[in-house]
Amino acid sequence: MFTHLRKSKRFKEPRAKFYAAQVFLAINYLHELGYVYRDLKPENILFDVDGYLKVSDYGLAKELKPGEKTYSLAGTPDYVSTLLLT
Repeated sequence: MFTHLRKSKRFKEPRAKFYAAQVFLAINYLHELGYVYRDLKPENILFDVDGYLKVSDYGLAKELKPGEKTYSLAGTPDYVSTLLLT
């Protein structure tokens, strides 16, 4: 996805919705299996031959039991969101 996004600068809304829905379904499926995917970025979203998305690179994924939380900071620094506490 990174290459396609860089080439087109931005996706038109219908295409962006299609991709967002696929990413949501993939991440939701992982959550249903008890995994947290912690490295979501365009470089880890690949296209198959039919134009559907595949999420790759599960090296930072973490298995969590129901109700369990994770407190570690993980991910690619340029894509890690920050939370400022006052």
